[in-house]
Amino acid sequence: MTYLDGHVELTPRDPDDWLHQIASMLVRIHHAEIEAPAAQSWLDRGKLIVPEWSKRPDLWREAFAVMDESPPVSASCFIHHDYQQFNLLWRDERLTSVVDWVWGSTGNPGIDVAHIRLNFSVLYSSELAAQLLDLYESMSGRAVERWWDVAGLLIYLPGWGGFLQQQAGRRLKVDFEGMHERVEATLYSALGRN
Repeated sequence: MTYLDGHVELTPRDPDDWLHQIASMLVRIHHAEIEAPAAQSWLDRGKLIVPEWSKRPDLWREAFAVMDESPPVSASCFIHHDYQQFNLLWRDERLTSVVDWVWGSTGNPGIDVAHIRLNFSVLYSSELAAQLLDLYESMSGRAVERWWDVAGLLIYLPGWGGFLQQQAGRRLKVDFEGMHERVEATLYSALGRN
């Protein structure tokens, strides 16, 4: 590992510009012509159960039914496979580096988009996750397929969150109480896509 100058930015002064840079960098990564091994799924379908805390169990059952379908066959590209705010370094309000490439691989670009949407839902809001999706699709000229979006959001199960405050440190207070509701709202919107 080599030291890179920069810091993790979790509370940007200009959230719209921050989001735009994050989406733009992801499009650049997906256009990189890099050979890499095939992506391995982080989703263990055998552990998918409706969470006890859910007020919308039918939502989870619908998502599990989507996972019973075969993933759509579509173009693969180079992906980061852990693209999220903790792996982005900033300097002077500019996104300067992307770190933690241990999972870099070839796979569907929706894997990266869904992963950061999950992270945005967990830490911020389902609205920010939706904005990221819209920006990415607009900049890349491609739609994120529902199967990949739902699969990436289901990584939230069987449990998520204990390590987040440690990652965020003093930069951001994690709202654990609203986390489930935000993820469910994003999952609901993902299921509504064609």
